[in-house]
Amino acid sequence: MERQKKEKIVEELKAKLASLNAMFLAEYSGTNMSQMTKLRRELSNVDVEFNVVKNTLLKIASGGTKAEVLQDKFKGPNAIICINKDPSSAAKVLSGLAKDIPNLKLKGGFLGTRVITSEEILKLATIPSKDVLVGKFLGLLQGMPQRFLYVLSGNMNKLMMTLNAIKIQKEQG
Repeated sequence: MERQKKEKIVEELKAKLASLNAMFLAEYSGTNMSQMTKLRRELSNVDVEFNVVKNTLLKIASGGTKAEVLQDKFKGPNAIICINKDPSSAAKVLSGLAKDIPNLKLKGGFLGTRVITSEEILKLATIPSKDVLVGKFLGLLQGMPQRFLYVLSGNMNKLMMTLNAIKIQKEQG
């Protein structure tokens, strides 16, 4: 590859790595083309990029970015899984395809500023997506005022029944 082309790839890769929320590193050796195509398609459905990158270019591009902490894992055939939005959906896709693509091995990655292992990536797949969690939270918030009014109305009803009993008692006595 020409030096100018390599420099351009490094520059683009560095910009991409600097803007990521999360990145997973995977080894893909032994994976055939149809499996790679399926993997890329499934990941692109959740707005995630799957790129095969030379380790030397990846080492250079990762300098000064969050991905720099993973440089010791840049050995062998590597693919980077670039995540800008929801890392749990990417983890779900990867764990779901693990049965179909047994040669794809997760090496680790980073999530925000934290380094995560392959086991933690698979645990991330069990977490509900951000949309589901926001929906549950809004449901809780919506139910709180109703529960509060029910509690207050119960106390008000008890007070009214007590006053009514006192009124009846005074009328009879």
